[in-house]
Amino acid sequence: MDVEVFGKIKDHDFHMVKMAIETLSRTHEGALNPSIHALTDTDWEHFLNNKQNEIRGELWGFKCGTMAFVQGELIGNGDDFMRWAKEKFAMVDFRPPAFYEALSNQAYKSHLENPEHEVVFMDFVHDKRPIGRMIFEMYKDIVPDTVANFVKLLSAKAEKKYVSSTMHRIVKHGWIQGGDYMGGSGANSDSFEGGKFADENFAIKHDRRGTIGMANDGPHSNGSQFYITFGPAPWMDGKYVAIGYIIEGMSVLDDIENIETYNERPKRPLTLHDCGLLSDAL
Repeated sequence: MDVEVFGKIKDHDFHMVKMAIETLSRTHEGALNPSIHALTDTDWEHFLNNKQNEIRGELWGFKCGTMAFVQGELIGNGDDFMRWAKEKFAMVDFRPPAFYEALSNQAYKSHLENPEHEVVFMDFVHDKRPIGRMIFEMYKDIVPDTVANFVKLLSAKAEKKYVSSTMHRIVKHGWIQGGDYMGGSGANSDSFEGGKFADENFAIKHDRRGTIGMANDGPHSNGSQFYITFGPAPWMDGKYVAIGYIIEGMSVLDDIENIETYNERPKRPLTLHDCGLLSDAL
């Protein structure tokens, strides 16, 4: 029996269902063919949007952070799956909610500590008003040199060059752009070491909202300027080096997209108030 579960890494019910499936796989060997997918907050939103196109009305208003399917049919959320497991296998779970809370916290911590990635944060201020934090997962296993340059610009202990820099461009339905730490106008873009550097590769695709990458002025002209997309941008593939994706703070990106602009510049200052490695901020 094919059982497929999708859920947010931080969702307690996801870990309840995951453990239930693992238990059933031991007690009823061969009965289940499980597939379990742990997702970040933004991957979960991306998944829901795709599933809504497939399933249509069944997902409208789906508020939980876990979704279970049996033989391709939607069972429902975590509680729905546990009812199904009780009816089908007489399974009853007596573990307290605190147990699954601890599991979810540990799973998220382990995800953030993935040695192949860097996790960074950016705190934004609009017209002197804090609007929130975005957290990004950077793929240093795929674009190590480009990620290293970016991380140095936002986290170097001697000088966080991105701090207080201006986000100088907002393209509605396109992207937000910043990183000119020298003047803020968008005219400058120097790497941490100075000058430009080559396009490392184009392996990471612009296939979702919240893709972050290096802005350029043609091939092999990467410096400090970066962009964050407001949606999938396949036309950027092969032209701009993407370095990662947003994993938290999508509502902040929503607010930024709605900022009033004139000629694609924010009418009131939008600045990067603070930034760095998330591990240094915890």
